[in-house]
Amino acid sequence: MTKYAESQSKDLKAAEFDGKNLRVRIASVAIQHFDATDQQAAQDKPRLTFVGKEKGLILNSTNTQTLVKAYGPNSDAWLHHEIGLTTKDYSDKGFGHGWIVTPLDVKGPDFNDEIPF
Repeated sequence: MTKYAESQSKDLKAAEFDGKNLRVRIASVAIQHFDATDQQAAQDKPRLTFVGKEKGLILNSTNTQTLVKAYGPNSDAWLHHEIGLTTKDYSDKGFGHGWIVTPLDVKGPDFNDEIPF
């Protein structure tokens, strides 16, 4: 019976990976449509798939903004970049578990500027 209790979702669920840190490489970015429900209007969200992985990740606004800042607004530029996925428990805010996306291959700022003071 355990095979029937397992998640059949095509997407990663943060609660299933609580306390884990995942390193993945972006294979594709597509837009997934979600029909309206009693609680939410219809909406489109970016969905990432990963090299060598079966499950993808639906991005929320915050994680989308993180990738736009790191790689630019054209999602084709996101392909083949490596990102880290960690989970956070937002139960105290009424959301359950969520994902935090961290670009892993972005150079930080150069702190070697000469400042005359």
